[in-house]
Amino acid sequence: KTIGTKASIDSGATDNFMDAKFAIKHRLPLNKLETPITCKNVDGTINNGGKITHYTYQRIEAGGKNAMCKFLITRLGGEDILLGYPWL
Repeated sequence: KTIGTKASIDSGATDNFMDAKFAIKHRLPLNKLETPITCKNVDGTINNGGKITHYTYQRIEAGGKNAMCKFLITRLGGEDILLGYPWL
């Protein structure tokens, strides 16, 4: 199924991220990480969503580019998707 949303791009982000509420709302399959990851915000503070424990692989199309991407699931504070270094 196709899900439309807006994504932010952040060249300083080390991974691609997806908001947990967005993933749950769209019933995306989630996989458990072997080792949880501590997620820090841009300002260096620890994300209030706690450690990242899950991820999902999703095909995305943006800016004429189509790719299968891994997204770490966390709280993004109002954004659905944050594309980081792996996307770039």
